[in-house]
Amino acid sequence: MDSTAVYCRYCHQRLFDIIPGTRGIIEIKCSRCRRVMKICFQEPQKHRDYLAKE
Repeated sequence: MDSTAVYCRYCHQRLFDIIPGTRGIIEIKCSRCRRVMKICFQEPQKHRDYLAKE
C-alpha cells in the first residue's frame, strides 16, 4: 500500500501519512511550530502545498 506524507505548510515538519482514497477534513496542530491548519482531502490532491513532492 503506497502512502503519501503530509507536511506542515509553514515549517515543513512531517505530520502524518495518508493512503490513496482518503476523504475528509482533518484539523491538526504542528508539533514543531504549533500552528493549527485544516487539511481537506475531499478535493483532488493536485497542487497542495502540504503533500510530499512526487
